[in-house]
Amino acid sequence: MNGSLMRGLLGFGLVAALTAVSSFAAESIVEGRTAQDRRYIAGGIGLDESEKMKAEAGDFPLTITVASKSGAYLADSRIRIEDARGTAVLDTKLEAPYLLVDLAPGKYKVEATLQGQRQTRSVDIAAKLPAKVVFSFDVAGDRVPESAPAK
Repeated sequence: MNGSLMRGLLGFGLVAALTAVSSFAAESIVEGRTAQDRRYIAGGIGLDESEKMKAEAGDFPLTITVASKSGAYLADSRIRIEDARGTAVLDTKLEAPYLLVDLAPGKYKVEATLQGQRQTRSVDIAAKLPAKVVFSFDVAGDRVPESAPAK
């Protein structure tokens, strides 16, 4: 093989490798398993990823969304899911606004904590009937400052 052809192939390979790494880094969807060894995925940062999560939601019995009261999606919350006996099924730091969880049918308690605020919801997962839980938090960016009193 001549030198210029070899350099061209190596250059192409390097560009392809860098493209693959950068597209992987841009994807922040996280997959894992619950204590019941059932699948969950978390993500939704950016429009493309948000659309992927919404498209996947139909395959999961539970969709959790974390947002501000103004509707802006939020990250950096802690989500804990307990079954009817109080056993933790999932306890995770959510670095994105969406969490999709494959749960067995039953009753669950879902708790979200963000910036010291805690909210709890009860959810009943029924076969082939997806449930959605939205946690809406009061965050600093949503608050309208009070105007100064008139003098």
